[in-house]
Amino acid sequence: MNYSQLPPLAYWGLTSSTWMAMWGVLGAFSVLIVVLLSTRWANKRTWQKCAILSLWVHVLFAFLSITVRVITGAPESGEEVPIHIAVLTMEMPMAEPDPQEEIQPDWEDIVAPPLGTHTAEPLLEPSEEPSLETADSAATDILAENPVDKESSPPAPPLEAPTLLPAPAPEPENLVAENEPKQDDADFSLAEASPEPNEPSPIPPSESVLQKSESKQPELYPDVLPVTPPTAPSHAAIPDKYTDRFAENLAELATQRGGSEQTEKAVRAALGWLAEAQSENGGWDASRFGAGQERVVLGHNRGGAGAEADTGITGLAILAFLGNGNSHQHGSYRTEVAHGLEYLRQRQRADGSLYGDAQLFARTYCHSMATLAACEAYAMTYDSRLDSLVRAATSYSLAMQHPTDGGWRYRRGDTGDTSQLGWQLMALKSAELAGIDVPDVTWTRIDRFLQRVRRGNSGGLASYRPDSPASRTMTAEAWFCHQLLQVDRSGSFGRDAINEAVESLSAEMPSPKNHNLYYWYYATLALQQNQDHSASSAAAWESWNHALTTTLLTTQESDGSWNADTVWGGYGGRVYATALSALCLEVYYRYKPSIESGGIAGREGWQSLQR
Repeated sequence: MNYSQLPPLAYWGLTSSTWMAMWGVLGAFSVLIVVLLSTRWANKRTWQKCAILSLWVHVLFAFLSITVRVITGAPESGEEVPIHIAVLTMEMPMAEPDPQEEIQPDWEDIVAPPLGTHTAEPLLEPSEEPSLETADSAATDILAENPVDKESSPPAPPLEAPTLLPAPAPEPENLVAENEPKQDDADFSLAEASPEPNEPSPIPPSESVLQKSESKQPELYPDVLPVTPPTAPSHAAIPDKYTDRFAENLAELATQRGGSEQTEKAVRAALGWLAEAQSENGGWDASRFGAGQERVVLGHNRGGAGAEADTGITGLAILAFLGNGNSHQHGSYRTEVAHGLEYLRQRQRADGSLYGDAQLFARTYCHSMATLAACEAYAMTYDSRLDSLVRAATSYSLAMQHPTDGGWRYRRGDTGDTSQLGWQLMALKSAELAGIDVPDVTWTRIDRFLQRVRRGNSGGLASYRPDSPASRTMTAEAWFCHQLLQVDRSGSFGRDAINEAVESLSAEMPSPKNHNLYYWYYATLALQQNQDHSASSAAAWESWNHALTTTLLTTQESDGSWNADTVWGGYGGRVYATALSALCLEVYYRYKPSIESGGIAGREGWQSLQR
């Protein structure tokens, strides 16, 4: 507003007749006071006159502050003129978007990631294992101290590789050719084995496993031969470590080595349950069978880790099938194995990892378990379709190893723990048996880590981490790791250390009162591999084996599964419990006993490598 256009009195707020009258009265009194000050009255009662003048000045200032506006906006100039605003709505024509061509994956463009160039995602650290006196809490860290947002890192697209599933059925007129010898599965071309871009959804939890299995019949994959008894490949084509799995009569071999017809019957029932529990997408749904429901174990809150550990649980299920002589090319469960491997292949990330959607504390476990399954399947078949899957997964494991500590944990650069190392070592050893090169320094670093976690008077015990006390679970796992490295038993892990380990494990035999499958799994492997070295070793194995088989046979459910109500079963669920139980009962033929060597991982001169 232009102030020059206002009446002279408006600038001072005198637009009201009332205010003008008030100011007139004040002016008259002011003039009267000035006149009185010029008379003799001014010389009498001075203090009273000062008080009157002071009061009058304050009255003037009060009226001035009320009637005069500070110039921060337009001063009042009379009655306000209302402003009328009209809001008009208009519909803008929307242009139709141009149709875009749907992007379809190019399944034939296969690019295997280069070995050794992958970078691991940063992960968080969990709580450490309690001491031996607080009951072996180091077992599986398929678990987390605190819940972590699994969406913190979006998954990379899956690696492209040839599918493991069979080719589509021929047209009816070509069915006559089905009687002719079929091409071996390993010779499928990429064009014949292109997967569908969308996976079928798993069945709702309310449906029974048996209902689901009815929809997964061979006619969905007609190129798969009808189910037949397991047929063994040529032993010359697979590593000697796995040849016992393909014995013509596994029950007879198991009986000779400590098993029985009952243990083999239990294994067959377990594999049957696992086959029925497989989801339509080829994997095993961990949460559907109780994984991630456990919240507090031994006083630690791990936030239900394991609920999304599908790739790790799938790896364990596949290992149970492989340990009984099945592969994706041979055996009664070759279809289930093929679907499981294809599930893992489709969930492999661009960096080679196989942890899928698992939470941070479960990721390294899921990757190593899935990698172990893929590596064993590759070593048992040398199927070229598994090559890129195995090489990329192995590369990721190598990248995750701490360069000086020698272990694995949850972040690249984290110092390791024994629980993680066991699964990684088994995966890398299987990768090497499959023809994947593992650098010599990797084995040296692993041995360095194992030396740092040794405990006990003779070094036969082991701890979860280098600064932790010993526990039986870690003692069993570390001992089996020493066996895999094939370190001379008369050297760094000699007879005194072995006796100390045997004594520790024998003090806590398998029992329904302390159902710890993780502990039993590694102790069974180590004691069985060690049984031929002395009479005391044989006696220790016999006692352990009797307690193990008695407990597992009496706790198996009628449907072939095992209840997840174990020390760590709440993290992996019923599939975890069933797969580990089956693997324990397959110990009689799963791995052929190692030939002792003075080298590490079968290599001489390892001590001279840079440590």
